[in-house]
Amino acid sequence: MPSSSKMTAARLGQIVEKGASEVYVFAPDDFRFLLVNKGARTNLGYTTEELAKLRPWDLKPEFPEPRFRQHVRPLIDREVSNLEFETVHRRKDGTEYPVSVRLQLLESQDEPVFYASIRDISEACAVRRELARTSAQLDAILNNTVMAIFMIDLQQRCLFMNKAAEELIGYTREEIGDQSFHDLLHHTRPDGTPYPAEECAINHALEQGDQAQGEEVFIRPDGSFYNVSFTASSMTDLEGAKIGTIIELRNIDEEVAAREALQESHLALRKANRLFRQAEKLAGVGSWEFDIEANLLSWSDETYAIAGLEPGEPVTLEAAIAMYDPADQPTIQTALGSLLEDRIAANIEADFIAADGQRKRVHVVGEYLSGDNEGSPKLVGIFRDITEAYQARLALERAADFDCLTDLYNRNAFDRILRRRLERFRETGRDSCVLMFDLDGFKHINDTFGHVAGDVVLKEISDRILQAIPSDSVAARWGGDEFAVIAPEGMSRDGVHALAESLTDTVQRQVDFSGNVVGVSATCGIARMDELGSANDVSELMRRADLALYYGKAREPGRVHFYKTALEIPNDNRRNAMAIVRAALADGRIEAAYQPIVNLADNSLVALEALMRLRTEERRLITASQVLPALLDPVVSREINERMAELICDDFSEITSSQKDLRYVSINVTEADLLSRDFSDRLISVLEKAEMNPRCITLEITETMLLVGDSVFIRDLLTDLRRTGLRIALDDFGTGYSSLSHLRDFPIDRVKIDSSFVAKICSDDQTRLIVQAMVVMARNLGIEVIAEGIETEEQRKMLIELGCFFGQGFLFSPALGVDEIANARFGDGDREIA
Repeated sequence: MPSSSKMTAARLGQIVEKGASEVYVFAPDDFRFLLVNKGARTNLGYTTEELAKLRPWDLKPEFPEPRFRQHVRPLIDREVSNLEFETVHRRKDGTEYPVSVRLQLLESQDEPVFYASIRDISEACAVRRELARTSAQLDAILNNTVMAIFMIDLQQRCLFMNKAAEELIGYTREEIGDQSFHDLLHHTRPDGTPYPAEECAINHALEQGDQAQGEEVFIRPDGSFYNVSFTASSMTDLEGAKIGTIIELRNIDEEVAAREALQESHLALRKANRLFRQAEKLAGVGSWEFDIEANLLSWSDETYAIAGLEPGEPVTLEAAIAMYDPADQPTIQTALGSLLEDRIAANIEADFIAADGQRKRVHVVGEYLSGDNEGSPKLVGIFRDITEAYQARLALERAADFDCLTDLYNRNAFDRILRRRLERFRETGRDSCVLMFDLDGFKHINDTFGHVAGDVVLKEISDRILQAIPSDSVAARWGGDEFAVIAPEGMSRDGVHALAESLTDTVQRQVDFSGNVVGVSATCGIARMDELGSANDVSELMRRADLALYYGKAREPGRVHFYKTALEIPNDNRRNAMAIVRAALADGRIEAAYQPIVNLADNSLVALEALMRLRTEERRLITASQVLPALLDPVVSREINERMAELICDDFSEITSSQKDLRYVSINVTEADLLSRDFSDRLISVLEKAEMNPRCITLEITETMLLVGDSVFIRDLLTDLRRTGLRIALDDFGTGYSSLSHLRDFPIDRVKIDSSFVAKICSDDQTRLIVQAMVVMARNLGIEVIAEGIETEEQRKMLIELGCFFGQGFLFSPALGVDEIANARFGDGDREIA
């Protein structure tokens, strides 16, 4: 591969090697791999050497070479800027996994390259399959029932309708749009008179919050009318607030015609009965008749079938009532009394237990028929099995409020319940708490055993939580491996703490699945309603519980932590520091202070270390440590670094005009700088603009930065920086991990022995030996050694004796004037401005 390609791959490597996603870079001519990052190598199982012998189509079983070349041709021809598609990758071991691919043709300084960003979508595909399965189950329930089901909101706008509903009313969901259910389907009576909404029984169910049953006449899109039987049930949330109405409809044209015929005469009644029996068979609806004088109950064949009895078997009125669920029998008896005494039509939905013990949901309609010369007064009606539609309605309501995996409330339902609980707290003053739980170690289970095992653990823990909480508590899956619990109203702080510890103990019990035993723990954060004060809302309560939870995860995982105002201090400090630093950047109040680096032998100035200082709006100068929370932000850190580079370039010519022997100025860089995609380019751009030689700049890093990720990535990055002329210094040397090996493994030009060693060098033999070893090894590797924090003449002489020829002096502020640098000496600490 040409050197220019290597440089392109190396530059790209600085950006992508440490990334969690898979990245490939390959040549557009022969499609050889120029770069495959660590994430891709790890997931595929190939080494860099093995991948060098492969081509992209070797990893994609769905893309043979001709098809792959054809697929990328639009990119090569510049017809498109990028390609995005999903495919399958094959690992070295033969296993395959789905991926999402984004492919670009990047223009480098020497030659274009293909840049492919790959994302493993195994989990996303699994989620899709689960969603599709759940959706299919729900569709099967709703669309395979003959009952027309609608869901409307508080404004009577249609939110949902199943297939049977579309067939019944002649409209699709899209055609209905936002029109009112009443205005669209029965705004006019068959005689042409308007039908006011206030007289609509369905609208009554929506407004009053109770169930309404009855019959209506609806209008088809072609203007014709048809009769329907309806049940309108008000939908409420778990706290009883109305959120809409579920409506069940059935075309009863044949039933209405039959009833009208029944009322005309006994002859018409007998004729209608024959027609009605035929309609029963077709519609799956039974009929019944009760002769009041003879006290004789008669059922149609279809009614017998629903009741699980043989046709013709005698059934008394009392026996029929006894077949209803005991809880619903009073309702049946009340309706029967209204029919007999007040002749008010009955329309009832109840639970019915058939002769074979099967439990059914039935819809019963009854009317009073006056007697005449040919017959006595009667009660007549219909009897319908609505179990399937009823279960579909329950499934729809449950799907809206429960998590499909754990069977706990979902987040939306939990928020709604908590909002009601909070409103009740405002009214009654009875306090309650929210407990947030996060599983510790759950990611390890998913990574080790797979997501199926993770689902088993989540289901088991959810069952335990349900069994462990009091009856008046509410538990929900908040998301992922987080759970939320509302404690009982009025429970004391100690009681809540005991409940939380009980739940964490419950979670920590091991889970067995498929012969494997795994365990997780849980950390809990708690927030109380009575501590909300003016911030009296659900989101603030949950934020506080979440803050307490993640404070605990960072410090004492597996324990219970209550929210306290002190937890807000880090956030407040960070916000204040960010405001101070961003304002200083915008106003140009960032300054550079310089700390001299001198020759220990003659105290001559060798170099300077530039340190950030910030001047407040009150003109007070503060150090970087006083706004440290802001400097930990990657974006702010990069902006500060760029500003410091500009200040050094501005000061350098003035400093060197009075300090002819000055070799370089060093500047501190952060982990965020090293991991920034364009750090090197931005820094070189600043130096080129100022016409400053990169060799005059030394970048100071700490040993911890060498361990931020893949050591190969860091080594390559530092090597590329040195190629530009910049030099690398290792700060705080000796305080990190495996310090001496870093000198061997990384491109280091200078090391700065930490002041903690210098402080003890004259009084502690072991410290002196360590410093001597560090100096000897560094000098053998051609690395310059600088000692920090020298305070005494004895320390200076000891360092010279050990072979260390350079030391760092006091802090110099620009306020002292550039010429003051020439007079810098150790022990001038009183001149430090901080």
